[in-house]
Amino acid sequence: MREDVRRLWRRNLGRDDRCLSDHGREPRFPFLDEGVMSALLALPLPRITDLHLPPGTGDKLILRQIACKLGLRGAAALPKRAIQFGSRIAKEANKRDFGSNRAANSAAVGERSIFVTT
Repeated sequence: MREDVRRLWRRNLGRDDRCLSDHGREPRFPFLDEGVMSALLALPLPRITDLHLPPGTGDKLILRQIACKLGLRGAAALPKRAIQFGSRIAKEANKRDFGSNRAANSAAVGERSIFVTT
């Protein structure tokens, strides 16, 4: 999960920002607030999600529980889908940047950054 969070800024948010900005909108990401992210990364994974439960129940479990406590029971039960999958923008960007969606996914699997600390 930490690796996904590390890559999120470079791989996903730039694309989402460009897509929304093209339509005159500015994205807001309240769940990516540093305090929220630190709190979530400190929790054990089973507290955040339970993939043994059906979609719309176990995925993003902790966010669904909070939504219910806030009275948003209908929204808490909806299947979640990232913006890039609903708009198909990720597939098109992968074709442009990597030649195909498959090549982009292969490149992401082997992706690593090396940092030298002194």
